[in-house]
Amino acid sequence: MIFIKMLKNNFIKSNNKAFTLIELIVSMALIVTAVLAAMGIYMKVIGTREKTLGQVNIQEDGQYLMGMIVKDIRAGLIDYSNYIEPLASPEEKLLLLDFSGNQIRYQTDLSGSGICALARCSIKRCKNADCSDDNNFQSITMTNVSVERLDFYIIPVSNPFTTGSTSYVHPRVTIVLKLKSLIEKIGEKQLTLQQTVPQRYTYRK
Repeated sequence: MIFIKMLKNNFIKSNNKAFTLIELIVSMALIVTAVLAAMGIYMKVIGTREKTLGQVNIQEDGQYLMGMIVKDIRAGLIDYSNYIEPLASPEEKLLLLDFSGNQIRYQTDLSGSGICALARCSIKRCKNADCSDDNNFQSITMTNVSVERLDFYIIPVSNPFTTGSTSYVHPRVTIVLKLKSLIEKIGEKQLTLQQTVPQRYTYRK
């Protein structure tokens, strides 16, 4: 009898030490809250990283593209002979010639000014080749960046270096470039650059 009584007492004591249903529910709620908080912090860190990386990419690509176009304009001349004069304002393509008479061309796969018809639009460049063939154009835009706009405002709208020309304005090109980062998932980052570049080369036929 004493042994049975001792077993009953031990069983009662062990039952008193067990978790109740309410305690389990509270514990699970605390664990879920902690996990959700950790996930929130993790997602915020990932989002900040993507935003920073997107901003760096778009800044670097914008500076690279603008620098390349500016360099070609300053090292060559506007190819008025292959434009329909008077030029449109703006032109969607930039037609240049280097000092050797080789073509330099810039164009995009935009469907119109400021409209990207694809998931990712890019700037394409052709040099020292037959630029009437689109296969000779090479994309110069980074993978994680899309071009939203590329316009060229060329002044004057007709070649001032021809016999009988009444325009003595030195040629210059205003470049308007708009890029969009494809890395940032929320609040896509956009960057618009603008620069006016004079043509250095001067001559009169």
